[in-house]
Amino acid sequence: MCHMHHRRQRLYGDPLSTKTRPKGTLVSDLRRAAYADTDQCVYLAGYANRPSVPFQGVTMFASRAVWILRHGDPGPAASVLHRCNGGSGAHGCINVRHLYLGDRAQNAADAVAAGRFTGRPYRRGEDVPTRVLTECEVREIRRRWASGGVTQKALAAEFGVSRATLSLVVNGKRWAWLT
Repeated sequence: MCHMHHRRQRLYGDPLSTKTRPKGTLVSDLRRAAYADTDQCVYLAGYANRPSVPFQGVTMFASRAVWILRHGDPGPAASVLHRCNGGSGAHGCINVRHLYLGDRAQNAADAVAAGRFTGRPYRRGEDVPTRVLTECEVREIRRRWASGGVTQKALAAEFGVSRATLSLVVNGKRWAWLT
């Protein structure tokens, strides 16, 4: 299945489903969550996990849009955090009673506690699924390049990468953290 059909299968249980939200109902649903009178979790129909929605010309998490509707824009430095689901908001709850403002440090701490963040902001090295080289190969390339007597073109051919990639490796622009 292509990405679109896979997403439809995951969200609606049918890869051919074309459920669309009637015009104007998104803001109505967000407003309903902003003024919720229940302590139960409120979810946005048609979205999975933490929904991102177009709101006021910008795509943002639905929880932030709900906060803006109820309390106004907290500014770019503030994060909208969740009290439910162990603080993760992973299930997509947008009930304003479950939301509170925090800073980036609190948001990062919540993400670590909820298991959404492993401590590194991105994958690197052998954690990257599309990587071609291993740590051992990078060390070998750098060792052989430093000892001289071999061209980057020859090393690139031997290790199955482009000469440009090999140049980035030997000059420390790729795998820079690896010594």
